[in-house]
Amino acid sequence: MNAEPVLSVRELVVRFATDAGTVHAVNGVTFDVGAGDAIGLVGESGSGKTVTSLAVMRLLPKAGRIVSGEVVFRGKELTTLSEHEMRGLRGKEISMVLQDPLSSLNPVLTIGEQIAEAIRAHEDVGRRAARERAAELLGSVGIPGAGDQLERFPHQFSGGMRQRVMIATALVLHPKVLIADEPTTALDVTVQAQVLELLHELTKELGTAIVLISHDLGIMARMTRRITVMYAGFVMESAPTVELFARPRHPYTVGLLGSIPRAGADGELRPIEGAPPDLERAPVGCPFEPRCARRIAACRETMPPLVPAADASHLVACHNPVPS
Repeated sequence: MNAEPVLSVRELVVRFATDAGTVHAVNGVTFDVGAGDAIGLVGESGSGKTVTSLAVMRLLPKAGRIVSGEVVFRGKELTTLSEHEMRGLRGKEISMVLQDPLSSLNPVLTIGEQIAEAIRAHEDVGRRAARERAAELLGSVGIPGAGDQLERFPHQFSGGMRQRVMIATALVLHPKVLIADEPTTALDVTVQAQVLELLHELTKELGTAIVLISHDLGIMARMTRRITVMYAGFVMESAPTVELFARPRHPYTVGLLGSIPRAGADGELRPIEGAPPDLERAPVGCPFEPRCARRIAACRETMPPLVPAADASHLVACHNPVPS
């Protein structure tokens, strides 16, 4: 990674106010990503991955708020910017591919109108020039007959094609950072591979930093240089991808890896017993403690800090980590 990260998140804390109480959604998340780099946020549903990305984009729903922490983009603190200032960055400097393209695209506007609108919102170009750019971009993401496709509506595309449209829209202004939230959800394996390869090629070509969000460690192994493992809004482990797969130190990471189907492997998959904690309860101790086979007394009392496990690049938050 470059010496200076293009996006740096430090001790991010997000809370949601609900009728039932406060939801402790994100509890001190930290990560960096540099130009042309690719990192992953991985964890079970409800681990805080998507909320973290929405907080970075300043797109939290009204009930959510950033309580503390920093989100620094190219030296600029995003948590203190006005909504007007953030609009100037969204799409142009930081962009996002959401996990459900059908609900993310406007059903009453053609694909051409939506991509052209994204261009004209940030650049002083005419309608014709914007549509020509839109056609070029659709072609670059592998949509055949791109010029003719501009007049079609989202429901007229397959799931894989809609995801390509979302990628085209996200990359139309060559953003410095792309956040991809479960970009291959509900796609078949063949289309999934095509979309991931497309993301990889385009971000490398443009020098875009990518933050990939997924529960699928197989995708992470293929796409990322570094993985941050999240659970109940906390960072449990963070390490270079190769190192994490070879020497996982947190029991939760070991559990995630053990639940992955492997070609040629004997025996049944090993699920992680139990369920994630209720996020409406203020966290006390390690949230994984009730499900952890390596728990000790300290795990119930304090959340361990995220510290180097073997070297400075491999961090783990565990009172009793797995031996390397």
